[in-house]
Amino acid sequence: MKKIFKYFFLFLISLLGLILIAPEDREWVKCSDEKDLYRYVYNGWKVDKVIKDYKGEYPQIYLSKNDRIKALNFGWRCYYLEGAELNYKRR
Repeated sequence: MKKIFKYFFLFLISLLGLILIAPEDREWVKCSDEKDLYRYVYNGWKVDKVIKDYKGEYPQIYLSKNDRIKALNFGWRCYYLEGAELNYKRR
């Protein structure tokens, strides 16, 4: 029985050490938040479309101003290729 507790304790210590030492995953970045949305709206950007994910949360909000389009990504974490926001130009 002591042997089981010893291995369990070593497992917990190892797991805790791995969590504390492991580097942050660079594939994920901080998403947009309400402050970003308010900042764009106050600066004259118009909300065109809101697309929600399959669970009905974490929207992607499309804004437009003149010939520019911006998509703000909301959520827990955003994949780095999309980032907090996407920027487009109308053709």
